[in-house]
Amino acid sequence: NEFDFFSIFKDCTELKSVIIPNTITKIVKAVFFNCSSLKNVTIPDSVTEIGDGAFSFCWNLTNVTIPNSVTKIGNWAFCECRSLTNINIPNSVTEIGELAFSGCHSLMNVTIPNSVTEIGWCAFSSCKSLKSITVPKSVKIIGKDAFAGCNSLKNVSFENPNMTKSDIKRVFGDSPSFKEVKIGNKVVKLSD
Repeated sequence: NEFDFFSIFKDCTELKSVIIPNTITKIVKAVFFNCSSLKNVTIPDSVTEIGDGAFSFCWNLTNVTIPNSVTKIGNWAFCECRSLTNINIPNSVTEIGELAFSGCHSLMNVTIPNSVTEIGWCAFSSCKSLKSITVPKSVKIIGKDAFAGCNSLKNVSFENPNMTKSDIKRVFGDSPSFKEVKIGNKVVKLSD
């Protein structure tokens, strides 16, 4: 039961809303790619995976509900969803794919739950409105430039005490917008 109507919905620029039936277990690759008028999506709790590029370039998507059944958010799943302001990642998700939320320019709030073990390359890159982020201790793999170009970031916290300044540079790029970062229980100044 995959939601695989790729040729039906791709580039449907007039599609404003969609009801995904609760018989669907996976929203497959690029099914709503470039549905630029799509505003609201509720994903039923039968879905366990949001596939690669499922909602990429849905520029007007302002609200998406991800249920507790989802364990994986695929590569570029919500890439360039420029109107998305908040995203609640449920504590069932273990993997956030490469470029998953890249270019979500309006994204101000995101909570990464303790269930997440992997954050992909450039997963939140160019989220220009994101002001704070806490990376839980559960995250074992975090890709290069995962938060690069997040120019509004001021409050950054890593619960894993083993993060280093070179890790920060790798994850946030060469010129992060913040001056200090909390690593474990310590506040580390980047200029030291």
